[in-house]
Amino acid sequence: MRPGKKMRRSADNGSYWISYSDMMAGMLFTFALILFMAIYQLVDLQQKKTIELETKEAQLSTQQSLLIDQEAQLKDKEELLATTTLMLQEQQKELDENRTALTAAQQSLSLQQSKIEEQAALLAAQQTEIDKLIGLRSRIIEELRDELRSADLDAVVDRNTGAIAFTGAVLFDSNQNMLKDSGKTLLNAFIPVYIRTLMSEENEGYVGEIIIEGHTDTSGSYLHNLALSQERALAVAQYCLGTEMAGLSSSEKQMLQSILTANGRSYADPVYMADGVTVDMEASRRVVFKFRMKDAEMIDQMSEILEGQQED
Repeated sequence: MRPGKKMRRSADNGSYWISYSDMMAGMLFTFALILFMAIYQLVDLQQKKTIELETKEAQLSTQQSLLIDQEAQLKDKEELLATTTLMLQEQQKELDENRTALTAAQQSLSLQQSKIEEQAALLAAQQTEIDKLIGLRSRIIEELRDELRSADLDAVVDRNTGAIAFTGAVLFDSNQNMLKDSGKTLLNAFIPVYIRTLMSEENEGYVGEIIIEGHTDTSGSYLHNLALSQERALAVAQYCLGTEMAGLSSSEKQMLQSILTANGRSYADPVYMADGVTVDMEASRRVVFKFRMKDAEMIDQMSEILEGQQED
């Protein structure tokens, strides 16, 4: 082989390896660049993913916090609902109790209304009876006035009560309990008219009691006057029922005895002068004849009740 050809071939080989080396360097550079770009993109992507993940974690944390708040609110609402439900149940129970009480009250009111209506009917009937009895008492009082006037007896009949008073001076001496002759004369004239008017056929069924009351003035002790007034009332009663009372038959005396009472009042009910303060001593010494209708206390009480209801 010639030397010239060998050197040319060596030079060609050297150029070949230089070119190959450059090519490989270029390829390596390209690969490194590609790798760098890939790593850069990977790092950038990782950063983006990290940021996105952190954002999502922050959002998730926020949502979790919101969820916790919502759960707390829900729990509060559930507790409020439970409390409200319990309160409503209690109110419903109270309402049921009130309805029961109202029903009972309505029934009681209805019963009371029925009783009131019954009582009203009873009161109306009693009022009618009271009016009748009061009318009867007024009629009897007028009959007494007429009969005493016809007999020329000077006796004042109280228009409201029918009471008739005689001064003690006519019947008794001062501080005495023995009837005077003038007193006996008065009683002989008065008692037959009085008794026959009260015990007439049309009146005897309504007159329940005849009362003789003894009264004194205010001089002396109350007890002394009480005894004296009682003794005088008793003396008048005894005379009316005794044998000296010739104006009454035995049957009339027996009838009188069944309804006659005698009471001493001492000076518990004195008579006053016109000034309303000074005691009229002479007028206070008296014997009073009264009559009481049967059931008179009931009549008086019912009259007061009815008058009170009319005022209301």
